[in-house]
Amino acid sequence: TPSIAEFSRSGLCNGGIMVTASHLPKDRNGVKFFANGPRHNGGFSKRQVANVIEHAKAHARELYDDIGLLPHSSKDNAVACSEWVNFMPKYAKSLHDAILRESGAASGDEKPLEGLKIVLNAGHGSGGFFYDVLKDLGADVSNSIYVNPDKDFPQGVPNPEYKAMLDATIAACEAAHADLGVMLDTDADRCGFVVPRVVSSDGTREHYEAFNRNRLIGLLGVVFSEASPGCTVVTDSVTSEGLATFLTENLGLKHARYLKGYANVIGKAMELTSSGVANAELAIETSGHCAMKENGYLDDGTYTAVKVIGLMARKRNKSLLDWIADMVELEEVTEMRMNILDDSLESTNVVFDQAALLIEEAFSDSLDTDNLEGVRVRTEDGGFFMMRKSLHDPLISLQMEGHSIKELQESIVKPLLRLFESEPIVARALDLDVLRSFL
Repeated sequence: TPSIAEFSRSGLCNGGIMVTASHLPKDRNGVKFFANGPRHNGGFSKRQVANVIEHAKAHARELYDDIGLLPHSSKDNAVACSEWVNFMPKYAKSLHDAILRESGAASGDEKPLEGLKIVLNAGHGSGGFFYDVLKDLGADVSNSIYVNPDKDFPQGVPNPEYKAMLDATIAACEAAHADLGVMLDTDADRCGFVVPRVVSSDGTREHYEAFNRNRLIGLLGVVFSEASPGCTVVTDSVTSEGLATFLTENLGLKHARYLKGYANVIGKAMELTSSGVANAELAIETSGHCAMKENGYLDDGTYTAVKVIGLMARKRNKSLLDWIADMVELEEVTEMRMNILDDSLESTNVVFDQAALLIEEAFSDSLDTDNLEGVRVRTEDGGFFMMRKSLHDPLISLQMEGHSIKELQESIVKPLLRLFESEPIVARALDLDVLRSFL
């Protein structure tokens, strides 16, 4: 998806449309619209798409009224493109040049990644082209996996948050003693990483683990604290307390915690920057969707990988985990989803409002009053829980972070279960067995 955005904003065309289901099943295809010009770097908003539809409808009516005929949309007489255009080389070249810049390569050095072993897992999606970009820059990518596109996704739909994709990448990194594993989702606008916990002085890498969510945000915070001191990082609502402290106190950055949804996060960053309220260099959701001011706020997982790989190339023989060693991470991170029993969005709203009121009254001393989505409560020793309703489905989500399962059970789940069971509106409509099963 980012490739058509890059081609559109380059001035080589007036606009572009990408057909993609992203990480969703193939029967969920949609379209993303891009136009020439900086205002559309991140793609069209919902309002802009609605405007396009209205203009198209008006144009179609004019055609129909004038000639009594609409253009054919299929078969032999269909309106078709007049030329086949390969827009990928333009995007690949932009990433190539960005890695040269981010790696600090000396003038004339076309192999700044030489000596680095990188495992790319494209999941049989569209991100396999990145293999050649990395190889051309000198990286050893010979142990990469699933780089050939396959619409049936034989290894499962590529999603950097899915355990199957993570496990396969860890296994490939272990076999290669890799410096880094890079995971891209189906259309390469989201990424995640695998890194070694131990980097020995003799170059040995071992004990690989996921590097995503709060960790990735923290690392990019490190990058931008050097490049743009004091800038703002905009995230979604479920980032950890430890990350907030690391960004603001350790790195001297500003942290704007906003709403779930990458479009919300990116839109907020653009708003803060354009209004002059803040210099929002980074907009990132815990899922791995990420957009940067320097890249026109384009949601681009491959460009995120460029920033991480560039840091590795500059600072070798150091685990990425070392850069965030001062960030407090809690052992247990859990999300539970409680269904509304009658599958009604109307009931979802009623139940959530009542449950939120119960929480606000019971946990009034520890409410996070800066929270902008749902209700969030800070717990002892740096943990939190947050309850929010789905915008599209009849369910309520509960996210918790703590030092142990026992701590989550005693300080969060048991008190919430007592509260919800005491209120008939909640007890009758919400699937509380999800909470009971955690005890």
